[in-house]
Amino acid sequence: MGRDKALLPLGGTTLLGHVLDVLAEAVDGPLLVVGAAEGSRALPPDTAGRRWHGRCRVVHDPVPDDGPLRGLATGLAAAAGTGAATAFVAAVDLPHLHAAVVRAVLAHRVPPVEVAVPVLDGHRQPLLAAYATTLAARAEDLLARGERRTGALVAASRVREILPADLLADPDVAAADQDLRAGRGVNTPEEWDAERGDR
Repeated sequence: MGRDKALLPLGGTTLLGHVLDVLAEAVDGPLLVVGAAEGSRALPPDTAGRRWHGRCRVVHDPVPDDGPLRGLATGLAAAAGTGAATAFVAAVDLPHLHAAVVRAVLAHRVPPVEVAVPVLDGHRQPLLAAYATTLAARAEDLLARGERRTGALVAASRVREILPADLLADPDVAAADQDLRAGRGVNTPEEWDAERGDR
């Protein structure tokens, strides 16, 4: 992308602000933003009056350049520290994310399921999924063995794959997002321009 996706402007806030707005609407409890170890991760400047104001904090990876699994491990451990049994994990680059799909995914994370993960366009979406926070230790074990992919934690867990038909069976999801665009991330300037024009 060439820029920090979290800071891209969207709907009067930033892309990170949008994701936080959606999560604050969809879930109770604290919201956690995971930042890289070597950088700073500032929250959007327009926090006053946002639903997540006072509910959000930034946690940083303890190890730099350790891959996306490190960020997932950091977030799950921090969520477990708040007493949460489940954490919804969302990438920052989801301009079409909405509360209905977050709630629908969370509804499938019922023990013994450890990870409820949508399968969109034939691929698991580990950064649009609900995790048991107890998986933080398993993620750390995978990291100690040299693994860096978030998909490795999913593969090592009891999983409930959520197919498009499952998501669309939820009337709120079906009303809001027939094309399931909530899971469509942006990785290039061209994709970003196309997605903004599509909103």
